[in-house]
Amino acid sequence: MKNLVQKIGSVFVLTALMISGTVEASINSEKVSITKSAVVKDNLIGGWEYTVEGAPEGYESGFLLIVKQNGAYKVQVQLSGGAVNGDDVVVKGNNITFNITVEGETVKVDLNAKGSKITGTSTSPTNGTMNITGVKSISPQ
Repeated sequence: MKNLVQKIGSVFVLTALMISGTVEASINSEKVSITKSAVVKDNLIGGWEYTVEGAPEGYESGFLLIVKQNGAYKVQVQLSGGAVNGDDVVVKGNNITFNITVEGETVKVDLNAKGSKITGTSTSPTNGTMNITGVKSISPQ
């Protein structure tokens, strides 16, 4: 139920963006304003439903939200247990890397977007490297 509420909230934010041209959201306790023109030109921005092959229970699927404000990318990973904000976000073309902290452990995520699909890996000290696949479920375009 919590995942559904988070997805509906994400859909609302991106739908409002498409209608009004500007949206404000909160990531890392700071307000993020996104304008439609900034979003439409970027293949990474949007909401992604993903799965992680071989991940521990509760972490095998989730929702990834990527936004951009003033040239800086913000990432939020929504899991069954709640949302986790990404740190050290770096984007090069259609590739995005970032770190998230899960149960006190840093997980490095490396993804590549091609059209409506995203693929990559997550790497953690405990679980090693696992494959991630996903599809864009919310697009500002």
